[in-house]
Amino acid sequence: MSAALTATIAGGAIVRFVGGSWGLPLDLNSDEWVIVRGALDMAKRHSFEPGYFFRPDHLEMQLSNLAYLAYSYLFHGSSPETLYATFPAPFILISRSITACFGIAMIVLAYLIGKRFARPIGVLSAFLVAFFPPFVNHSHLASPDVPLSLALMIVILGCMRYLTLPSWGNLLLSCLGVSAAIAIKYPGALGALMIAVTVIVSGVQARAWSRILVHGAAAVAAVVGFLFAISPVLFTNAHTTLSTLIAQSGGTHAGADGLSWSGNMAFYAAGLATSAGVILLACFALGVLWSIRLRLMQSIPLWLGAVVWVLLSRVPLHWERWVLPMDLTPLLIAPIGIYYSFRYLREKRAISPGGAARWLQWGAVGLAALMAANLVAGSVAASAKYVAKDTQTFAPRLAARGVTTANTISEGYSPLFPGAYNNLFWAFDVTGGRLVLKNHDKKHLGKQYAVLSSDIFARYLADPKYGVEQRFYTTVDKQFPLLTSYVPVQQTRSVLELASIWGSVGYVADIARGGFSGPTIKLYEIPADRR
Repeated sequence: MSAALTATIAGGAIVRFVGGSWGLPLDLNSDEWVIVRGALDMAKRHSFEPGYFFRPDHLEMQLSNLAYLAYSYLFHGSSPETLYATFPAPFILISRSITACFGIAMIVLAYLIGKRFARPIGVLSAFLVAFFPPFVNHSHLASPDVPLSLALMIVILGCMRYLTLPSWGNLLLSCLGVSAAIAIKYPGALGALMIAVTVIVSGVQARAWSRILVHGAAAVAAVVGFLFAISPVLFTNAHTTLSTLIAQSGGTHAGADGLSWSGNMAFYAAGLATSAGVILLACFALGVLWSIRLRLMQSIPLWLGAVVWVLLSRVPLHWERWVLPMDLTPLLIAPIGIYYSFRYLREKRAISPGGAARWLQWGAVGLAALMAANLVAGSVAASAKYVAKDTQTFAPRLAARGVTTANTISEGYSPLFPGAYNNLFWAFDVTGGRLVLKNHDKKHLGKQYAVLSSDIFARYLADPKYGVEQRFYTTVDKQFPLLTSYVPVQQTRSVLELASIWGSVGYVADIARGGFSGPTIKLYEIPADRR
């Protein structure tokens, strides 16, 4: 069992660290700048208080700040901001590595959570978390969702321990998890709801009514106290914190809005189904049934991910990476279903060695192997994406064709505008049905080419409400000559494990043959009479 756990942790670490240098020295992900620049700003001000409040990402900024200072002064004898100005790659890599470490810690914590039911459940939980493709994917980036998932797992573990032994230590552990979660991302506050449920359930079971009140009030104070200790600036600059929180809970964004509350829930559920596969979902359902049948009270905190799913879906926007903490519920309950179902079949086989239980047991082994293969193949494919050459790094290829920033208008997430949003609508007028550059703007002079990126145009083409933008892209395609395009390798995923395994293996093989990742890039020539 220890060998299996060691292999799981080692395998999970490998798929998280391979590809960590993706795109460097360019920063191709639009979310990473918050943590990287936030940490650099702290170093520049010689302060341990973050100056940005976006998500708020304070815990990651603080850890990155410490790592930047150690790296800069120990190995280069210079300040982080000075080194970053000439060579930013190591700093981005450091922050990504911190996220990867959070991801590895999730594997260990999954084992500790599952072990509270049975040691094999702990190993199974560690395996599912280690090789769940979305966890592997986002462990490569300096973004908050993997650290948030780890913090909420601390809440889960603390609440499970509290249900067994309602001590102050277990209560404070869960409160620390909530505080760390809030310092990482504001929705981490939802973890407090699970503490409330846990304290009430435990108190009702023991008929300890006064303990519910005392521990409930103490939990509120502890969450506030721990959060103040982690990031006091969230309190001392409360106005900015509140205004940022309000802004983050609303707004619109092309490709990430327009769904209802139930539509967002369906979006996240579909993402889970595609990543997990139907066998894992069936194991989750079995886990729910066994938890109820065996009255496994410690399984109650495992539903924290479902709480996040329901309540976070109320936010108007939806992003694929927001699903990570929601996935904790099925991934931590599914091992319960696997373990107790196997034990049930084994007991039935012992009673009737020649009966159907034998074949059911072997069938279950085959399905479990298929599920495991799907997860491992998906996680390897997730790492392969970061090993492959990204199309946003193709500026030298464009330069070889004479395409530069001086003579080209470019969308964001493209070789000439990597890692950031930008669109071309503002640069053109429609005159007599013809698309022409706005001639009153001097910055358009000499522009001969237009570069489009699917990370921009695909957002508009996918939603009928963007009729104006869709007509723009149709007109570009009709009136401007397409000089070349760079189309990345596409990976297909399905709720059916065999289809997903085939898609993942094919994707990795295509990458090995020189295929690249990233958005589709299209290079158009702007006709001379349209400039």
